[in-house]
Amino acid sequence: MAIEPEDAGRVESRVEVLADVVPGFEKAEPLIELTRTAAEAALDAEHTAGPDAVTVLLSDDRRLRDLNRQFNGEDSVTDVLSFNDAEGWRDGVPPAGIADEQAFLAPGEEPRLGEIVVSLEQTARQAAERSIPFERELAMLTVHGVLHLLGYDHADPGEEQVMFAKTDAVLKRLFGE
Repeated sequence: MAIEPEDAGRVESRVEVLADVVPGFEKAEPLIELTRTAAEAALDAEHTAGPDAVTVLLSDDRRLRDLNRQFNGEDSVTDVLSFNDAEGWRDGVPPAGIADEQAFLAPGEEPRLGEIVVSLEQTARQAAERSIPFERELAMLTVHGVLHLLGYDHADPGEEQVMFAKTDAVLKRLFGE
């Protein structure tokens, strides 16, 4: 496809951010831009190979509770959920058979890393509980979600230390600390 003059210099983002209509969060554009920036910063810091296209949905408690029940069997609200399109990532390294999985893509379809869903309502509660700005909590949850897509986890203390240190490093760069 030829680049049209009005598109010259515009780089298509590997991060798509969508927003549900959530009462109290009607001005979604700044949140969308912050979320995109945070996800790209996490990918820049930790992605080494394989697909890197991510979709983030900013939503509400109801959707997160429904998804948590459907996919994790837990009937409770959570702050962020990550859904890998290519399972098997571990500590930023894609699975060995990722090229085989990509063979099943439709013509023109780009390989994807996955999707992240964030509850804006839960983000606001957590920010208030921690006495930190809402924007920092939203960025933290976005980075956390991307790291999960890349195979990082916090199931045991060693993994938690690594994942949270990586999250903090990305946030420090993002907020110029």
